[in-house]
Amino acid sequence: MPHYLRSLLCALAEARYLNRTLVVDLSLCLAASYAGGMPEEGKRLAFYIDIEHLQSMVGIVEHKQFWEDWDRWGAQGQLGVRIIEDTRVAPIKFSKARDPLIVRKFGDVEPGNYWYNVCEGEAERMLRPPQGAIRWAPSLMHIVDGIISRMQGDFDSVHVGGDGENLRGRIEENVNGGRQVYVAGEGINILVDVLKLKYSNVHYLDGFEELWETDSKWFLEMKRLNGGVPVEFDGYMRELVDKEVFLKGKKKFEVFG
Repeated sequence: MPHYLRSLLCALAEARYLNRTLVVDLSLCLAASYAGGMPEEGKRLAFYIDIEHLQSMVGIVEHKQFWEDWDRWGAQGQLGVRIIEDTRVAPIKFSKARDPLIVRKFGDVEPGNYWYNVCEGEAERMLRPPQGAIRWAPSLMHIVDGIISRMQGDFDSVHVGGDGENLRGRIEENVNGGRQVYVAGEGINILVDVLKLKYSNVHYLDGFEELWETDSKWFLEMKRLNGGVPVEFDGYMRELVDKEVFLKGKKKFEVFG
């Protein structure tokens, strides 16, 4: 997913530089590390990103609809197409192209076939990825807001990396014992139990799972968007929500084992 977003931002920057509309595949393959051990194809980008905001910032069209229209227009073989087959070809080299369609082709070898490579090297000076175009999906931010609301917006936050034995001590050195504490990170259940011995209000992501359970607003909305098929609150969604809640803490600390 991070590679995908980096590539998407680069593609948007290139399209803006060329003053063209970007044809975008609004589905993605979720990496195995976020999908229970197996890559998951066909995840809708709208589950993660605010597509309406993206469309308000830059010119994009969904690739399936584009190719359906392209075929309906009878455009194949009649309208010019410029093929760019190397990510090292900077957009300035074809910025004056008059072809109605420019297609970048990528090889099969990773990571050389990621679009973000286009924005490196010679093109780095001219391409400015539009960082403000990416916002997380409103459905995920609703969960973030729900968690913060349950903590009444007044909490300190800790992001934990690793599992060293001295994590507890580092947290206690930095966080006041009278404060609500939100602990972000993976595999922190045991640490949270230990911290509860000192802190009366310790929170972590799984303590708010009612916000994405089967009767939650998030679950029902995702099921509707997905044509009646339930959507899992997957590993990347967990990571996004966890990080956003952490960033909303009054005081923020990161500790590593």
